Amino acid sequence: MVSKEDDLRSRLYKFYSENIDRGKSYTLKHFMAEGVPRSTIYDILQRFHDKLPASRKSGSGRPPSKLPPRKLATLWRLFNHKDGISQRQAAKKLNCGFMTINDALMKARKKKRIPQRTANQISDAKRLCGRLYRKFSKRCWVIDDESYFTLTHSTINGNNTFYTPNIADTPPSVKFSTKKKFEAKVLVWLAIGPNGVSQPLIKPSRLAINANYDENYVFWPDKASSHYANNVLNHLRQKDIHFVEKDDNPSNLPEARSIEDFWDILKEKVYANVWKAENTRQLTNRIKLCLRNIDRDLVQRLAEGTKKRIDHIRRHGVIESQ
Repeated sequence: MVSKEDDLRSRLYKFYSENIDRGKSYTLKHFMAEGVPRSTIYDILQRFHDKLPASRKSGSGRPPSKLPPRKLATLWRLFNHKDGISQRQAAKKLNCGFMTINDALMKARKKKRIPQRTANQISDAKRLCGRLYRKFSKRCWVIDDESYFTLTHSTINGNNTFYTPNIADTPPSVKFSTKKKFEAKVLVWLAIGPNGVSQPLIKPSRLAINANYDENYVFWPDKASSHYANNVLNHLRQKDIHFVEKDDNPSNLPEARSIEDFWDILKEKVYANVWKAENTRQLTNRIKLCLRNIDRDLVQRLAEGTKKRIDHIRRHGVIESQ
């Protein structure tokens, strides 16, 4: 089985080889849009120029090690009472492996969050994904969704983490993240497909999306009531647009809808480096800027992966039943 690291190196080798005349910066921008760290990309490019294979030999990695006391003290000076610090950058600074840093700071792993599903939803997921695959396996998927963006970064994993050996000494500005009871936020609606991202619709949160394409595509909405209102369904049928009927649409199955990964990528870019907005106008402008800089190839890969996700679930069921 190919590891994620070997897969990334293979993709980057191939992309760089095909675009080598455009320079390293072209490849750098492409893979940074996927969220790959700059240092990782440069390390792989150096590996390419050193004529090393994309796949590592078993046992060729750095042996596990512990930080000596002096480096451990330096590590805590970097992380103590601070948030938004990169463990990978610290590993590079201290000339050690990422996992050495990770082990020195924490031993526990976080649980992976999955939706809480009923027994019927679990059984329906496999059955309905089989139905979707049989009906639409020859078509390309267009998926729409909406998501909320708040003024602060509190919804992003990693931005709410800080490190300290003694929490009593941690300043309140690092220890606590203030939040209003009713924090201002905006609702963003968009669709993704093989051609990229649609124009976004961005509205203040008090306004909800309500009920007021070509032969090779199928439109897959979520099961919000607005998507299956009579006037919406009539419009889709009048325009001869293929879409997933409500009875065929599995409930509570975000892992099948690649747009959920798109939201994670977009929010990481919006709130990068613990960015915060002063008001909803500033937040809206930031979202639009990040959307303009989203790599279209990345969106296309997400959209094209929808069919594989559906196929996997129809064969194996949802993750908790595997």
